[in-house]
Amino acid sequence: MCGISGIVSGRAEQRLGELQAMILAQQHRGPDDNGHWHDAGCALGHNRLSIVDLGGGHQPMQDAGGQYSIVFNGEIYGYKDLRRDTPFDYRTESDTEVILAMYARAGVDFVRRLPGMFAFALWDRRRQSLFAARDRFGEKPFYYALTAQNELLFASELKSIVASGLIEPRIDPASITYYLNKGYVDPAKSIYSNIHVLPPAHALEFSGGKLKTYRYWQFPQPRRDVTLAQACEQFESLLSRAVDKQLIADVPVAAFLSGGLDSSTIVAQAVKHKPDLTTLSYRFADGLDEGPFARAVAEMHHTKHIELFDEKVDIARLISLMARVYDEPFADSSAIPTYLICKKAREFSKVVITGDGGDELLGGYVSRYRPMVIFADELGSNRAATRIKWLMFSSLRKLFPRRAYLNNQANGLTTRLAFDTVPEALDEICASISRRELARYGLARPDLAIDFPLEGEVNDAMKTDLQGYMPGDILVKTDRAAMANALELRAPFLDVDLAEFLISLPGALKIDRDEDKIVMRRAFAKTWPPMLRARGKQGFGAPIPQWLALPDVAAMKAACLAPGQPIYDHVPAELVARYKDTNCERTWTLLTLGVWLDSIRGGAARH
Repeated sequence: MCGISGIVSGRAEQRLGELQAMILAQQHRGPDDNGHWHDAGCALGHNRLSIVDLGGGHQPMQDAGGQYSIVFNGEIYGYKDLRRDTPFDYRTESDTEVILAMYARAGVDFVRRLPGMFAFALWDRRRQSLFAARDRFGEKPFYYALTAQNELLFASELKSIVASGLIEPRIDPASITYYLNKGYVDPAKSIYSNIHVLPPAHALEFSGGKLKTYRYWQFPQPRRDVTLAQACEQFESLLSRAVDKQLIADVPVAAFLSGGLDSSTIVAQAVKHKPDLTTLSYRFADGLDEGPFARAVAEMHHTKHIELFDEKVDIARLISLMARVYDEPFADSSAIPTYLICKKAREFSKVVITGDGGDELLGGYVSRYRPMVIFADELGSNRAATRIKWLMFSSLRKLFPRRAYLNNQANGLTTRLAFDTVPEALDEICASISRRELARYGLARPDLAIDFPLEGEVNDAMKTDLQGYMPGDILVKTDRAAMANALELRAPFLDVDLAEFLISLPGALKIDRDEDKIVMRRAFAKTWPPMLRARGKQGFGAPIPQWLALPDVAAMKAACLAPGQPIYDHVPAELVARYKDTNCERTWTLLTLGVWLDSIRGGAARH
């Protein structure tokens, strides 16, 4: 886990001051060490959080002949096997050097075989070219920009590129609209029109002043020939292997244990390979207490369990802090508890494994995916029946307009009939501020970018989240919260072999009208205590209405959403007026945007 930065320029030797500013801006990502390297065409910077090969993994790293130089952020799980299979003049025990070896042997195509979570940039001195790539699901970030002189800048965080002083960031109106709709910025873009994101599963090449990006990995083909029993057997094997690989480090590794199905399953596998595992849970003063569930799992598997407690926190101060941690407006309220958990966990460990990815791969978001099961059914043989029901409820609500039940049924059926695909329906039910409402104020969100073949079932919803919600929200939240506290998080569910297997399974083996995480429950229920087996999904949200009612937060809201504030340069006044005096999710979305805009006031960005 680290921070990477660089400048590709014919004047690279004259850009070392700018590179140092970029390195300093990301010091939190790697406080153990930093370094820089340059030649006539490229300057590379690195901030290091030392996890593997503590003594020999200094970056930027070069090969023995000095032809290749690399900066790397992430972990290559199973790198020792790759090292044995890739002859090279190795000088360290680092996974970083394995990337150099694979590139030297196979060129840019090696990335298709590279496992793990990663964002790296590799300079080929002979070719005078930069090759960069990002992992398949977007666990590690990669931003880039081109200057007016056609110099390429790249970094792990937006603040690093801005710190170079070589780009005057311009706020993108389309990204603002996307944020209002979803609560996070499009994972294929940044909040700035002139600073770009390398999307997950994409590579970048920059040579001779020309830049190209391309996708190197696609979702696997769906399987229809697998039984539930076969799926369970393979799932158990792949998950055990994934956890084993992700426990490898030269520093202690702990595990988050919320008491939910995903983290409990990860812990049950981890203790097979690490019997002395330390587990960490967190209790909130004003939120859901999952302590009894976490303790039951810890007792069953004999872990060294540590309960971290929420003390009185200053929510207004944390809202302001999140604007700096995330560099963009980010309205997921669980960003605050995630940050607090990571801050506390860093006192006990440098690396923590998590259950992230389980919901998107296994159908765990019941409120998102079960309606999609029903919707997908109605896209087929039941479409005509749905239209008849809609006509019936629409007629009844005209006769009884005050009956909430009739209104809710008619509105729900209208939504189901309004869309032709599962991703379109999912987009509607998961909106913070809906497309329809945005359109009333003259704001049109771009069309859905779906680049995978549709199956016409609930898998389409999970794939949509894997390319949208997860890299745009979930993994942004965990990366920035963890790295702000110099903590590495690892997600075994996102191991490429395991994830490809789970993605390929029929949706009916994951969630149906009655049960969620079906294949997980069949495969791993025996590893859970009885009280956990009947437990449903518990969200990780925060008490937004209570937070917005706090005196300090209410004062912040009044200040940020007052007439004349920066938010009115980007959001129609009528839309702000509709929600500024309420304490709902949409108010939180506007407040978070207002606080972020206020944080960059003074010339850091312009429209």
